[in-house]
Amino acid sequence: MKSYRTVQILAQKLLDEAQENEPQITADLQTIAREVSAETVGLENKFKTEVSLTRKLINGAIPNLQTIQEVAEIINDALRYTFILPFETYNEDFRQIVERLRNSDYQIPESRIWNAWGNIGKRFDKGYRGINITVISSQNQKFELQFHTAESYRLKTETHFLYEELRDKRTSRERQAKIIEMLKREAENVERPKGI
Repeated sequence: MKSYRTVQILAQKLLDEAQENEPQITADLQTIAREVSAETVGLENKFKTEVSLTRKLINGAIPNLQTIQEVAEIINDALRYTFILPFETYNEDFRQIVERLRNSDYQIPESRIWNAWGNIGKRFDKGYRGINITVISSQNQKFELQFHTAESYRLKTETHFLYEELRDKRTSRERQAKIIEMLKREAENVERPKGI
């Protein structure tokens, strides 16, 4: 395992790259959002903190399987964005945004589209509702783009502290199971958009 300071330096490098590439990405996303009537929220939190990114690098590394550098290469949320889409047109708007991004020289690997709506009632359901995608800019900047309805965004915001506890390596398995049940209960009233 690399020293904590070495990991901090790598986290700062990822953030520096994200800050350099952010202005054009933000401008492009705001243009697309206006074109499809999406609401861009949380821009004040578009950068992950160095502390959070350092922790993610350390926690993501699997001894003898994955190095800190390998984790850094797949991290997609040093820069992250959230769109709130109208419930009635969520599916159509999501598809239009993906198409517009691809037409603007952004890559969206199919393997990096996570549709948590599809987990409802299944084994991997942890109460999260939304779609998260990894997007790669022409500068090779990876960023995360989340798609929510107003209700799924409210759920995410109000239960964020539970997700943080769930991800904490110190949280016992018993407590994790309780948290997942609480999150699923909270998500029961969040309606799934048609066509997703």
